[in-house]
Order: sequence, then C-alpha cells, then structure tokens
Amino acid sequence: MFWILLPLFLAAFAVSAIPLPAAAAPPQRPVVLVLADGLSWEAVESEPGLEEAFSDGAAATLSVVQGTSPPEDPRFGYVFLGAGARVDTRFLPGKLPENPGRIPNAFDGPAQTVHPGSLGDALEQADVQAAAVGDRAGLVVMTSDSEVPRSYDGEDSLTDLGDALGDGAGLVAVDASDPKQTAELVEAAREAGATVAVASPTGPPGTPNLTPFVLVQPGSEGGLLYSPATRTVGLLTNADVAPTLLDALGVPVPPEMSGRAAERHPGQAESAELLQRRLWFVEDKGFAVWAVVGALWALALGGDVLRRGRRGVSLAVLALAALPAGALLAAAIPVSDVLPVGALTALFAGGITALSCRISGSFAGALTTMALATAALVTVDAAAGGALERFSTLGYNPATGTRFYGVGNEYAAVLAGGLTLGLGVLAYRRRVPVALPAVVGAVAVLVLGLPTMGADVGGSLALGLAVGATVGLARGDGWRGAVLWAAVGFTFAVALFLASGLLFPDVSHGSRAAGGGVGLSGLFVRKLAMSLGWLLNPVLLALLALGAIMTYAGWRRARGTPLAAGIPGAVVAALASGVFNDSGLIAALFALMYPALGALGVLISKENANLRQPS
Repeated sequence: MFWILLPLFLAAFAVSAIPLPAAAAPPQRPVVLVLADGLSWEAVESEPGLEEAFSDGAAATLSVVQGTSPPEDPRFGYVFLGAGARVDTRFLPGKLPENPGRIPNAFDGPAQTVHPGSLGDALEQADVQAAAVGDRAGLVVMTSDSEVPRSYDGEDSLTDLGDALGDGAGLVAVDASDPKQTAELVEAAREAGATVAVASPTGPPGTPNLTPFVLVQPGSEGGLLYSPATRTVGLLTNADVAPTLLDALGVPVPPEMSGRAAERHPGQAESAELLQRRLWFVEDKGFAVWAVVGALWALALGGDVLRRGRRGVSLAVLALAALPAGALLAAAIPVSDVLPVGALTALFAGGITALSCRISGSFAGALTTMALATAALVTVDAAAGGALERFSTLGYNPATGTRFYGVGNEYAAVLAGGLTLGLGVLAYRRRVPVALPAVVGAVAVLVLGLPTMGADVGGSLALGLAVGATVGLARGDGWRGAVLWAAVGFTFAVALFLASGLLFPDVSHGSRAAGGGVGLSGLFVRKLAMSLGWLLNPVLLALLALGAIMTYAGWRRARGTPLAAGIPGAVVAALASGVFNDSGLIAALFALMYPALGALGVLISKENANLRQPS
C-alpha cells in the first residue's frame, strides 16, 4: 500500500509546489470628465439625463474663479482643472499664448504656484493612459510638456468617447457643446461602466463664479461632496477636481496640486443648489442689504435726534458699533432676500445696542461691552467652524473663491480692534491683573491663527502684536514697555504659525507654507501685492484719514478717562491689521471702527468718555 500511495503523494506535492499563475489585477475603472462650459443648475434640471446623474451621483457647487471676476480668456478654466490649482485672477496674464506648448511658461510671479499639466504628469507617472476629445479638453489632460497622449478631434464626441475607451484610456476628458450633448455623453460613459464627472471650466453668465459639479461612480449612492479645501459640505473648488479624479483612479495626488480629493457625504443635490443660491446672494446682493441697513439706521437716527437730542445721536453711533455682530447673527437665519436680511441685521444690532446700554448705563460702558461681545462672538464662531461668517454679508464670501473657511480679514480686524479697546478700558477702570488680558489675548490669537479654526495668519500676527501693546500700556510702562510687550505678542503669533506647519501640515495654505509645502516667499509676495493694491483706492484713503483725525481728536478730548485708555491699543490693532492682512486698508478701517466711534461719541459729548453717566 505504501508503494502505491507514495507516487501519488509525490505527484500531489509536485503539483502543489508549482506556483499558480497570478490572477490578473482587475482593470481600473476608467474615468470620464465631461466638460460642460457655462453649466447652470437650471440646465441640469431641464435635461432629464443630467438630472438623473446628479440624483445618482455625489453633487456639489463648484467655485471656478478665485477673484471677483473671471478672466477674459476662457482657457484659463481648463488649465486650472488640469493643474489642480488656481490663483487670484489679478495675478494672471491677460491672455494665454495661442501655442499650447508655451502655456506652462505663462504662469510666473505670484501665479507661479499654478503648474499646468500636473494632472497629465501624474497619470503618466502612474502608467494611466489619458485621452482628450476636443482641443480645450487637451488643456486638462496635457502633461507639463504640453503633450496630450491621445487626442481626438471631437467632431463626433460620442464616437470619439467610445473610441478612446476602446483604446484603453484610463481617463478621458471630453468637451460638450451644450447641456443636451452633456447628458448624452454622461449616459454613454455610464453605459460603458465608467466613473463620470461633470464640471464647468467657467461658470454661467448669471453666476460667473459658481457652477454645478457631480461625480457618478458605479455602485455608489448619491450624496454631497466635501473637500478639506473648503470645509463646506456641497462646495468644491476647481482645484479639487483633478485630485478627486486621481483619487477615483487610485493615483497619488502630486504635492504641487493645492486642491484636495473630495469625500462623499450624505445629502442631496438640492442642498448644493441651495448653498449656491445663498452664497451668490451674499456676493451679489450684499451691497443692497447694507443700503437697507443704512436707510434703517438713518431713520432711527432722525427719530432719536428729535426725541433725545445729543443722546439720540450717541445711541445711533453705538448702533453702528453693533453692526458687525448684527450681521453675524443675521447669517444664522437662512433667508436670501434683501429686505429681510437687512432688517434682521438692523434688528440684531439694535437689540445688542439696547442690551449693552441697559447693562452698562453709559456710552463708554456700552461701547466696551459691544466691542468685547463682538470679539467673543467672532472667536466662538471661528472655534465652532465659522458657520455664521460663511453667510455673513460682512467679510469674505466663498463665491469669490478668496476664502472658504475660518475668519476673514474684516472680522479678524473687528476682533483685533474690539478686543484691544475693551481690554484697555477694563484694565484702566478695574485695575485687573495684567495676566488676564494677556491670557484672553493669547486664546484669541490661538483661535484666530490655528489652521483648524480661524486660519488667518495675518490676522493672528496683527492681533498678537496689538494685544501685546495693549498689555504693555495697561502696565503703565510707557511706550518702551508697550513696544517690548508688542514684540512678545508678535513672537507668540509667529511661533504659532511655525508650529502649525508641524502640527497641521496639510490643513490650510498657511500651515502648508509653514511646513514647506507651499513657497513661503511666493505666498508673501502675493499677499503684499494685494495689500499694496488697496493703497490706490482714493475712497479708502479718505476714510482712513477721516477716521484717524476723528480718533486723535476724540482721544485728546477724553484724556484721563477709561475710554481714552483703550484707544491707543485699538489704534495699534488697526495699523497692524493694515500691514499684515492682504486686504490692507479695508482691514485697517474695520479695526479702527471701535476707537473711531468711541472718539466720535466723545466729540458729541465729553461725558460719553466716562463709564458712568452723571445722575
């Protein structure tokens, strides 16, 4: 028996020792990017095929421009999609070269952070074949050498798409002439089993900065897309498109891309559309809202003057100081009409004014209460994710693409001016320990500067310097002490910035710059150029001169009073905000608001400088 079983055993052992042929890896599902220039949500809803795709896939509103207006040359949008990055339109050349081979060299100076062809390079390095249907689609998938691996003329886009997929392309970018063809291309790509993305290189005429985006992956449910670049569910930037496509292909995202791969979150496309409408309302109707607020304030001023004389004017001045907090609170109400938003802003500001006067009983006390309360509200909102500021009519707006999260320069300046004025008044009046304003200021600097919260490096530097100066003045050490403490506060803010590069290296542009992921010198040049640009605005210069004269005159009249003690620190905050923020004069004016309004109150009546009204 043994001799019979032995050959069978040896044969079985030999067979088992022969390595089985390795199973071929399943082919990566191809990705088709349909480029529908000028696509709108109305067009999506009017085409059944597109509406179905947006219902089945993960949708978002796409921000296609960083700046207030799109560039004249529409090819920039295609180049940005392929670069996975973008830059403020003020730094772009007027027009791209006609020769595609020269396009990568057109980005220099502050725009050198954009690397055309990054998507094509990443695909080439990963051995993923790229193809383009149409000339402009080639700008998306080209390499940094302006080479398009496989190109189709686009005369019959549906046929070319099928040929590209049949030739083994892993990613196909295809131009669509209109929403109807977009729907046909999406349907054809889905029938071929591909992952499909629909993006607009430029937005529709009515809302030139925002457009629909969808990613449809077979086997995945619908939802909303979320990008760490925006920290807003249902909102992406055009810089996020390339990283998202690479992520769908399993290809690493190159470090030169500033965008981030999007994640799928629960939700419906209607939520992304509603988000776009609200963001665009803030951008498009913000001035109209403030015209309503101004009219309501003028009516209130006239009524108060008739009833209370100078005291009525003082109340109207206090109401102006409450407007930043009023606008922030009004943003909590999801309303997108000019009159209701304007009325809510004025109503909240009036309520804050009345409550502060009731608590404090004097002009100086109410102004101090409002300044500190507004600073606290901005800080808490930043720590909680900035949900209020995102929809406030005062400050940055994601529709312009200059900022998507954290604290904008306007509210950062309001925080700096309000906090330093309030701390200066309290330190003079109550003789509080110097440690208290120092600790409060340090917390505000942390919240404002942390990439996971305020993410405002310039605002954090300005606040650190201003709080330090306020602490030095409160100690009574004179200007030398103020300079020393200002240096301490500034050093603390700088240390926070440098530490963010180690603790949060990929959370924000600032932390990436601190960690070496983004050119710090290039970032500084862009910020400086933007800041200096505001010096050419004669209206802002006139307002700054008027505010400075009024502040100085009121401070001289109020010398020896608590309010006068709070003004110098706030003036330092205004100067620092103008220097360290890229909005320059605008930030300086917002920080100067509280000391200027306090000085105006003193010029109306010297009694307004005291924390208690005479009986």
